[in-house]
Amino acid sequence: MSDCAEVVRIDRAQANLIGFAVALVVVTTVTVAGATLANDALADADRQPGATRAAEALAAHLVDADATHTRRRNALRASAVSNLTAADLDDAVPAIRGRSVRVSLGEAVLVDREGEDVPDDGRPVVVDRRVRVERWTPETDRVALDDRAQVLVDDHDGRVTIRVETSPSRTVRTVRAGDRVVLHDPSGLDGRYDVSVPHTRPLPVAFESVGYGGGTGTVGWTARTGTVERLVVTVGA
Repeated sequence: MSDCAEVVRIDRAQANLIGFAVALVVVTTVTVAGATLANDALADADRQPGATRAAEALAAHLVDADATHTRRRNALRASAVSNLTAADLDDAVPAIRGRSVRVSLGEAVLVDREGEDVPDDGRPVVVDRRVRVERWTPETDRVALDDRAQVLVDDHDGRVTIRVETSPSRTVRTVRAGDRVVLHDPSGLDGRYDVSVPHTRPLPVAFESVGYGGGTGTVGWTARTGTVERLVVTVGA
């Protein structure tokens, strides 16, 4: 083997050694970072075990599928959750009684109560979650009546309001919601009616009428909308 070939082989070995050393540093750094995060969580639990258990219990209650202010797990009813009080939370989660508690949802502060507890090191325990907040908003659609006029309801809570207004020469005898007859009068429908409807979505509401005159059929319902918000529970603030 020539001296030149030997030099090339030594250079390649040195390069591999440097690459291995760099990879080892990266792996060590990631491992240390992960261990640091885990140690922070454990430190929080060790630092204030009572406050940590209280904060976790309160956060779990706020997103519980069986709570009266939720529609299902992690889905909060906007109107119900906005009316929560410190007394409500004390009743549901005894572990927070007497403690300083703050609950915020998005930009809104739902509950802010100063308690008698004092954090050991001056730092509160914080639990941060992402939740869906659902609201029901009123919707209305109107259709000109002909032999078979129809309104399509995208979403609803199981009930709709139907208003029938006709000229003397047109008669609405039947209104159907999906395949179900929800209103029927052989002499003619007129005025406002509140009816239960099938849970089909979208739901067609059809007006069956006869005659030559005009008229309108109006359907009102409550539709569900939702946003993702940040739920922050602080105990020991």
